[in-house]
Amino acid sequence: MNGYVGVTVGVLALLVAALGILAVRTGWLLPAQRRHIVRPRMFGYAQLLVAAGLATQVVAALLVADPAAQGYVRFAGLAVMLVAPGMIWAAQRPARTAAR
Repeated sequence: MNGYVGVTVGVLALLVAALGILAVRTGWLLPAQRRHIVRPRMFGYAQLLVAAGLATQVVAALLVADPAAQGYVRFAGLAVMLVAPGMIWAAQRPARTAAR
């Protein structure tokens, strides 16, 4: 990953993190997301996980020199980002109601 891609992904990670913090603290979502998301706090935590995974990818590419260690750090970032789609799916589902 060259420097331009790293900076772009880093800025994207900051934007996603800012939106995640807004969703967790205030429940605010982008207008396109409001119709689908039932649990904004959970969605915000998923966004924070995506931002952490992207930041881990940037750190691995730009700061870790050893190729083997770089692979481990990138895998850790990928593992973090793979948890987020499940949380996003759960944030879109309505809460369970008691059986009648």
